[in-house]
Amino acid sequence: MNRLSEGPRYEEVTPEELAYIKIAMVGGRGGMATNSGHWYNCINGHPFAIGECGMPMQLARCLEYGAPIGGRNYQAVEGVSRAEHME
Repeated sequence: MNRLSEGPRYEEVTPEELAYIKIAMVGGRGGMATNSGHWYNCINGHPFAIGECGMPMQLARCLEYGAPIGGRNYQAVEGVSRAEHME
């Protein structure tokens, strides 16, 4: 059976994986560190990043369960919180 057709599935990220994600997001030309990006959590606690100014300016959906993420006019949608442990 094709696992992609089973629907959303979330696996916890290990501390080692989290460290690699942080390094990848701030590394290289235009990384989040140089553009003041920020990390957030969807209402279900899944982390996502916003680059450039780091403030929500677009609406999107969490890839795990489809919860609203992002926002408009620098205001996050309801349920989104800063993921300070990621920064």
